[in-house]
Amino acid sequence: MRELKFRAWDDEAKRMYSPEGLEQPEIQDNTKKTIYSYLSFGVLCIYDFRDKEPIEFVPMQSTDWYDKNNKEIYEGDIVQIGDTIHQIIWSEDIAGFVVLSTDGMALMGGDYLRDEIEIIGNIYENHDLINYKC
Repeated sequence: MRELKFRAWDDEAKRMYSPEGLEQPEIQDNTKKTIYSYLSFGVLCIYDFRDKEPIEFVPMQSTDWYDKNNKEIYEGDIVQIGDTIHQIIWSEDIAGFVVLSTDGMALMGGDYLRDEIEIIGNIYENHDLINYKC
């Protein structure tokens, strides 16, 4: 069984947290932990309690795939295969991740694409690379 890993987007601060950033292994200046995550009714909830009101993050799961530069691919990543731009999305229909092109064509992802696929951004920090958001 593979390890489930998540990164998270803080829309308010416009900041992406890596899995390591969500764990907060060491906190400077002896402040208390501010980021909490929990599973509730099958939904991963990640909150930051920097202020009195919690900030909800957008979680993105690791696909457990890697691109040609050995970078881990996450849900929401924008990738390039040849001359075509794609987005990594979760498909309820197949209960798995797929690679969706801008023209709506979906293909199964996986390690067989490793030598061809390259991460060029994500839908939150680089939405200009793609003209839709799933």
